[in-house]
Amino acid sequence: MPKLALFLSTFFLLILLCPYFLIGQNYSQEFDALFETKNYTQAVQKLEVYLSKTPQNLELLELMGDTYGFQSNWDKAAEYYEQFRDLDAKNATSHYKYGGVLGKLAKEGSKLKALGLISKVKTSFHKAAELDPTHKEVRWAMVELYTQLPGFLGGSFDKALVYASELEQLSKVQGYFGKAYIYENSNREAISKTYYKKGLESLKELACFQPKLSNTNHLKSHNNSLHFLLATACVVLNTKLSVGERYIQFYIDMFSSKDQELLEVAYLRQAQLFKLQNKISEALTSIEKALLVKPGFKLALEEKQTILLLKP
Repeated sequence: MPKLALFLSTFFLLILLCPYFLIGQNYSQEFDALFETKNYTQAVQKLEVYLSKTPQNLELLELMGDTYGFQSNWDKAAEYYEQFRDLDAKNATSHYKYGGVLGKLAKEGSKLKALGLISKVKTSFHKAAELDPTHKEVRWAMVELYTQLPGFLGGSFDKALVYASELEQLSKVQGYFGKAYIYENSNREAISKTYYKKGLESLKELACFQPKLSNTNHLKSHNNSLHFLLATACVVLNTKLSVGERYIQFYIDMFSSKDQELLEVAYLRQAQLFKLQNKISEALTSIEKALLVKPGFKLALEEKQTILLLKP
């Protein structure tokens, strides 16, 4: 009887624990599917159920932060990323994501609020970079941060270039495009073009950029900013335009509120790619999409007039 009792207690314990095992093994595919269809409400509902059973599950906390981030609910995203960071303080990604969402809060809040948050953003990013010398995402984030921040908040093109150089050691493609981004934003177009060219030339070294690779596998390999900059390089250099088409469509398909470049700007870039190939009808369609997202978008209106002049 003692053996039977032990067996039964162990058996029922395993049954009770089974949902937790299943969560650890199966939920990633489940939530990938929900994210792909942008079904964030259902994702939150399911995550709340799972977290009620395992409230300190790191992966679930991270996923919940991701889900609220996709909905632009930065306060809730910060809440879950902070729990994720506090429970796993040696995890570079936890600091990176927490810093990223604080950056969104700073960008969309008042100047006074931004002043209080920017130092926390920097601290989080620097900690992530320190914990993981191979963390490409946080280095890309610091390139964008120091490029976009005004000087009085600590913005610095020189600092951005330091992290672009670190990124280049990890990925030549990302490093080159990171430098192109910095030089373009600092109005050094000639140097920017040089790095756009280097970036495009280095694509052939990466298997994931070969046309035969499935889009799904590629999309999981890179941050979305790279796709936008790749398309921008094709426009700036007027080369590999069909390649640029592919990657600006990736950017649009993957677009979320987490992305740096706005959706209307992506449609404008797509229109420019079509225009350079004399695909006038497609270019006008993209411009109209840009104007639908942002009515009165000055750059799109100007581009539309240029395209209409090319219409037969």
